[in-house]
Amino acid sequence: MIDKIARTGHWGQERRLEFIDFRLLWEGRLNRADITTFFRISVPQASLDLAKYQEVAPNNMVYDRTLKTYITTSDFKPVFASFDSNHYLNELLGRENEIVDPCDSFIGWIPPVASLPLPARKVQPEILIDLIRAMQREQALVVDYRSMTNEPTIRTLYPTAFAHDGHRWHVRAYCFKSMMFKDFVLGRFFNIIEFVSPQTSIPQDIDWDTFIDVVIGPNPNYNANKKLSIEHDYQMIHGEAKIRIRKAQLYYLNRRLNLDVKNDGSIDDRQQIIMLRIEESKTSLG
Repeated sequence: MIDKIARTGHWGQERRLEFIDFRLLWEGRLNRADITTFFRISVPQASLDLAKYQEVAPNNMVYDRTLKTYITTSDFKPVFASFDSNHYLNELLGRENEIVDPCDSFIGWIPPVASLPLPARKVQPEILIDLIRAMQREQALVVDYRSMTNEPTIRTLYPTAFAHDGHRWHVRAYCFKSMMFKDFVLGRFFNIIEFVSPQTSIPQDIDWDTFIDVVIGPNPNYNANKKLSIEHDYQMIHGEAKIRIRKAQLYYLNRRLNLDVKNDGSIDDRQQIIMLRIEESKTSLG
């Protein structure tokens, strides 16, 4: 296994400047020891990096002799790090879930974090590898797949892509039995029987290649204050926000965000957002 701590020493100065910027942005302070410890470099090199950063962003930090550390100024503006809360929060979640190694994370001080665990869904590595190989080789697979609606059956699939709906992974594949593209839950593959060459040409997956903008808005039954809160939370402009997805993902988006309106047209008060309309995106693939 490669020593990740040792590996950090090979990162260039631009990466170290990004580190300085990140720590100042999200934690408000930084000292030489932070740089030398993370990157395994010398104190003189860290001093050069700090001098370079001050040259690039002269108004971003000052040295506090009492705290013996650099702190951000009121005029601080990031020049290397992403000024995006999701970037920081996703990295924080990755650290909490042990997906992101501390050696690969610029976060130094960790605030208390809790995430909601979900039941584990098993995906057999051997099956995943076979699906990847089939895509690489442009081959089909004879599989034992157990759906929730049909009896156990052997079918031939031509896998083309992977998709995640927020809770579980699917493989997008052309099913020769149904003669159409469908989504297959990775955890429901029981066995890959063999690789085969497709007997017929594979049609274009229109729903996968087509992008749409799902336009959402606040629940129209809410009062003005509630609507304003929802609009601010979802960064809506004039009461609308757009979510760009592949058309094949629409079913999962509706289910995840509870966007569907009841058959009688009524909207539950617990439904904070609704789908206003769907717009065809200009980024559709030909």
